[in-house]
Amino acid sequence: MIEMNAVVAGTELDAARNAGREGASAGWCAWSAGDASLTFSLVVRPDVNMHAFHGLPFVAAMGMMDALVGTRPGSLTSARGWGLAGKVGIQWPSDIVCGAPAFETSFARVAVNGGAGAAGMFGAVTVDIERSALGELGVDVADEALVETLAAAMLARVDAWAVVANTPQGAAGPLAPVLGEYFDMVPLLGRQVAAVSPNGLPLAVGVFAGLDIWGRATIKTDAGEQEFPPEAVRIRGL
Repeated sequence: MIEMNAVVAGTELDAARNAGREGASAGWCAWSAGDASLTFSLVVRPDVNMHAFHGLPFVAAMGMMDALVGTRPGSLTSARGWGLAGKVGIQWPSDIVCGAPAFETSFARVAVNGGAGAAGMFGAVTVDIERSALGELGVDVADEALVETLAAAMLARVDAWAVVANTPQGAAGPLAPVLGEYFDMVPLLGRQVAAVSPNGLPLAVGVFAGLDIWGRATIKTDAGEQEFPPEAVRIRGL
């Protein structure tokens, strides 16, 4: 269940962090609606060890895709017929993009901040949705209903992941139980890409060959395979 809390724009993450520290249940959501964007920050409490939290941004993005594309029961497409399969995807590691076939248009930025408080560890998943992308995709849903549906799908995906993350398969790495599904949601996999540093310097050019169970990207270049952690680079299609 999602507990919706309207807040002043720009304070969503702070509100979710404070709520998480004070013991708010998973599903507590701070949100705001602006002219250019729609933003929310959702408290999640996956019952996983600290190392598994590394997988949370990836899983949160999968929850967004569940809602937009209809990959799980109760998603927006199955309920409303949005038909966004093939039109949106995950830009490694956790943002949502649109504009097929290049997938260069930002739909939503997804980030996770961890914390701890009276009720233990929690994550605050913050999503910033571009209104222009909503219009481009023909999404016409009331703001609060849109946020609530996306947050519910994200929470369901995180909770389901937490269950399998505590199995022997999940012990191997946080993405081990869901890596195949994640692959299917990343449109640039198998395509020619560039790995770019945070300050814009190109680090490698080649084929986006895959990901490991910790979310590190492998790019196959003429000189061989190179591996990059998500905090070190961004991947762009060529």
